[in-house]
Amino acid sequence: MHPKSENMETQVGLELCTAGTAEKMTVNGRCTISAGTLMILSPAFPMFEIARSADYQSVTLHERIENILPIFAQNLPSAANIPSITPYMSLTDEQQTHFLQSVERICEKELELRDQTHPVQQKIQTTVITLLRQATLLEYAQLFSGQLLHQPQPLSHKRQIMMTFLLTLNTEFRQHRAVQYYAEKQSLTPRHFADIIKQESGYTPMEWINMVTINQAKNLLRQPDTQVKDVAAQLGFPEQFTFRKYFKTHTGMSPTEYQRM
Repeated sequence: MHPKSENMETQVGLELCTAGTAEKMTVNGRCTISAGTLMILSPAFPMFEIARSADYQSVTLHERIENILPIFAQNLPSAANIPSITPYMSLTDEQQTHFLQSVERICEKELELRDQTHPVQQKIQTTVITLLRQATLLEYAQLFSGQLLHQPQPLSHKRQIMMTFLLTLNTEFRQHRAVQYYAEKQSLTPRHFADIIKQESGYTPMEWINMVTINQAKNLLRQPDTQVKDVAAQLGFPEQFTFRKYFKTHTGMSPTEYQRM
């Protein structure tokens, strides 16, 4: 169950694991996701999949980032508080049921939209769907913001550098996959920049760049009827061959093999 998304490059949202397990990497370390775990999908909360069980299943709810960020900016904690939020949490059975019902309702509205032929009715239905998505995302964002019961400690300068890097990386990795680019964005030498990122996260900038790229490639390859050449184009690779080589280098299999798996 995945409500329609128009642009994978500009999405934020939530993902609820409904079966199986997955190993994920966040800024604060490795974690295990199991049934009933709700995860934030956003550049502000980098989370990369390391492995998943064969029976892993999930339900996702996405919204275009330009539709949701203004609302979040008015209602959620400032960016300085973001590192204090753990980007996943266990839901009660009641909360899981409510989330699934909300997503199902959105899916039903999207099916109704396909049958609408009048422009005015289409516009109204599209607005209804957008509002339903926003309401659901805000409702569960409120659960996550409940973690901020105490004033968080101010971020150190090095932590600010790392968080800025991850936020920038998640929005610009399609165009820029060179460490030097991200170092220059923060007026640092590549070596000094790399030392800070390694010290703060345990991974080098290039390892983060590769994790972000491969994670997004896997997400796109899981979509039904997805062509490898289209994934290569969406991720900014100059040609399909270059993407295939890159993907195999970092996963040990070709994009086609991954799709079959």
